[in-house]
Amino acid sequence: MPLFRRSKPAPVVDTSAEDRAAELAARQGTLPCSESGCGATTGIACDYVDRRDRACRTAWCPAHRMVVDERIFCRRHAGVVSSLPADAAQSIPLPDLENRAPSLVGWVARQIDADVWRLMLRELDAATGGQLIADPVALVFIGVERHRAWERAWKLVTHAGEKHRVSILVTESRDAEVEVKVGSNVLDRVVPPWIQHRRDGESVSAEQDVEERKLFNHRLLEAIQRGLTREREIADTMSRAAGTPVLRVAEETDPGR
Repeated sequence: MPLFRRSKPAPVVDTSAEDRAAELAARQGTLPCSESGCGATTGIACDYVDRRDRACRTAWCPAHRMVVDERIFCRRHAGVVSSLPADAAQSIPLPDLENRAPSLVGWVARQIDADVWRLMLRELDAATGGQLIADPVALVFIGVERHRAWERAWKLVTHAGEKHRVSILVTESRDAEVEVKVGSNVLDRVVPPWIQHRRDGESVSAEQDVEERKLFNHRLLEAIQRGLTREREIADTMSRAAGTPVLRVAEETDPGR
C-alpha cells in the first residue's frame, strides 16, 4: 500500500523593503537603456504616469535607473515622486511628464530646511512658547484661475493660532522659478542658477556651481528673514495701536467726568 505524505508548506520569507528595492535595482530587462552613450539592452521602462495618463517613454538599465517606493523611474521622475509624501503619488494627479515643479520644490527645501528652522526659532516667544510644524510638499491651487502649484511650508503655531508661515512654491506653468512667501506675501521669485545655465547652454566649473548654489540659498533665506521681520514689526505696531483706542473710549465714557 503506497504511503502518501502531506507536503510541508513552504516557509514564509519576509522580504524587507530594502531587499525588494535591491532586487528591482538589479533586475534585468530587455529594452535599450535611455542613458546617453549606454549600449545596454537590459532596460526596464520608467513607471511614471502623469495626470493626463501619459507614461514616460524611457527605459533604464540597472546602472542608470532609480528605485523609489519599490518602483523603477528615470532620474527626473524619481525626483518628482521622492519629493512627495509616501502615499501622494497614488492619490494626487502627478505633474505632466516634462514638469519639474515638485522635484524642484523638494530639492530646494532640503537645502535650506535647517536654516529656515533657525529663522523660525528666533520668532518664538519664550513666555508663550509655540510649536514648529513642517508641511510636506503638497499640491495647491493659486489665483482665481486655480493654477496648479507645488508648495513646501514651515509654520510656527502658538496657542492663539498660526503666527508665521514660510513657504517656497513652484507653479507648473513656470516650473523653473522658485517663489518665496512669508504669509501671503511674495518676497522673491528667482530661477536657480543651474537651471538658467542649462537654458542658456552654458557649462560652469564645479567650484562655480557650488558657490552659485550657496548664493542662491542665501538669497532665499534673506527674503524669508525680511518677511519675518516685517510681520513682527506689523504685529508690534498693531498691538500698540489696539491698546490706544481702548484708553480713549474709557476716558470719553468715564461717568465721573
